[in-house]
Amino acid sequence: MFTKRLATTLLTPAARQAARRRFSITPTRLQTLPVKVTGTGTGTLQKVSVPGKPYTFTADTYPVLGGADSAPSPVVYSLASLSACNQVTGSVVASNHGIKLGKWDTDAEGERFDKFVSEVERRCPITQLFKLSGIRYESEWVNERL
Repeated sequence: MFTKRLATTLLTPAARQAARRRFSITPTRLQTLPVKVTGTGTGTLQKVSVPGKPYTFTADTYPVLGGADSAPSPVVYSLASLSACNQVTGSVVASNHGIKLGKWDTDAEGERFDKFVSEVERRCPITQLFKLSGIRYESEWVNERL
């Protein structure tokens, strides 16, 4: 059995610089967001919790990697985190730029849409983690009419 604690303080200099960039045009939101998690587990199965919050989730991995596939894998959680973070960040960016969002459709078109996408990816901390990790990162945003 093992226990580990993770916090955002373990960032590379480049990641710290990216994290300090303005997330919102509202000055009161220009701050770090303290996030801590605690994980306990045996083998490939881990239960993760957020201290002080009612959030818990379980992670496992695929049988080919020695897991039982009894819960989503860390890779699945990472991609879900990327998607959710883009949506949260996109909502903030849309509000800041006066862009109307529908059910994740937008009224922005052409150059305005491209700027929206660029700004979401610049501000989204999970997108930045992927980009700064050195992996090949590609995203495709499709603008559909409201």
